[in-house]
Amino acid sequence: MDWIALGGCRSVGMPIVVLVALFSCSAVAAEPEQRGDVRVARLIRDLGAGEFSKRQAADEQLSKIGAEGRAQLEAALASDDLEVRLRAKRLLERLKIEDLWAPGRVQVRTQQESASKILQALATQSGNHVHIGDPYGSFADKKLDVDYTLSSYWQAVDDVCRQTQNRVRPHYDMHTPGIVVSAGPPGNFPRAYAGPVRAQITGARRMFIEELNYEDQKAELNHSFQFNLQFCWEDRFRIVGYATHPELVEAVTDNQIVVSAAQPAGGGWNATSRGLRQVTASLKLNPVSVTARSLEKFTIKWELIAVGEPAVLEMPEPAAAKLYSQDDLAVKIESLEWQSGAKYILTINIVRDMAMPDPLEVLFQEYEIELIDALGRPFRVQGQAHALTERGVQFKVTYVGESPDSKPVGARLHYPRLRARRNLELVFRDVPLPVSKPE
Repeated sequence: MDWIALGGCRSVGMPIVVLVALFSCSAVAAEPEQRGDVRVARLIRDLGAGEFSKRQAADEQLSKIGAEGRAQLEAALASDDLEVRLRAKRLLERLKIEDLWAPGRVQVRTQQESASKILQALATQSGNHVHIGDPYGSFADKKLDVDYTLSSYWQAVDDVCRQTQNRVRPHYDMHTPGIVVSAGPPGNFPRAYAGPVRAQITGARRMFIEELNYEDQKAELNHSFQFNLQFCWEDRFRIVGYATHPELVEAVTDNQIVVSAAQPAGGGWNATSRGLRQVTASLKLNPVSVTARSLEKFTIKWELIAVGEPAVLEMPEPAAAKLYSQDDLAVKIESLEWQSGAKYILTINIVRDMAMPDPLEVLFQEYEIELIDALGRPFRVQGQAHALTERGVQFKVTYVGESPDSKPVGARLHYPRLRARRNLELVFRDVPLPVSKPE
């Protein structure tokens, strides 16, 4: 069967490739109307208007227009008017942040194509990776008819797995991006999707505990209820921090009983490590009546800090007291110490204009520092320590070379140009509840 790739479509900043089998894609992105282009051009001119109210109104209108005005906003960065340049830059940054939190969009229409090819197409279109089967299992590669028209990546993957009786898990190797899809029941987990995140309820625990006090012969029956949740996200979406516990927004049973949370909103934060793509959490509710058989609607918020627009600062010939700069970064190499053989300790200090995150711990997850040998190979990281000092963020990294005579000739700092914090709202529907109770 022939597969045809059609280019030119874009959604939330991601390229879309359409796979066609037996018939071609009928949805072709239309050229923007001249009238729309003229309106955007006028609003961009108004960014430099003499009246503040006119500048602000143009700013708000361009924010609403969103990605449709991206090309003209990029051109406005070269405007002779400083106000136009500054406002265009801020608007483009907002668009990039919206892109960061948007789901990967896919568009696949095909008849009687193998599930493995469909999954590979979904991953390629959305900037993700998928591994079919694994060393310990197989893959049920059935032929499918699918029609995903600008669907989200996770919903399309789950639909393929549901139809083929395959299941999804993260790759065991955190250095290998992507999910593994292998044969096995996908489970009837209640699922919800928001942006690049997929959440599922893995279990519900209802507990009755009876305590008898022998002093006064009084018995108390305690009733508790808890949901266990699992969150995973797309490869392209890099989380550096997440709220330890999600927050309950709304929970309503099938018999219209409103359920409240048994734990206060907010709480601690966890910083993630590079390569982490799945975490678990729990949410305690006040006891749900045993007369209810399901939650008609269950809405939670999960707060995240994510980074985007990755960049690299090349640092040739690293040596003590050397300075490097790029974007809003200023990097100073404090020292490069040889220990023994091919073992080196690099200490660098990073200062930048980007606002400090809260909590500060996530700052240490934003950066990755490589030491490079003469053959262009990165040294292996043996250990790392970091600290926040009055001079900035300090990293002390211990490296070991590929061979005993490996010597460093350069270093690279990987860093994000964007950081954003947001509450993602996830809505589950018709969530079954445990209904048994003690005799």
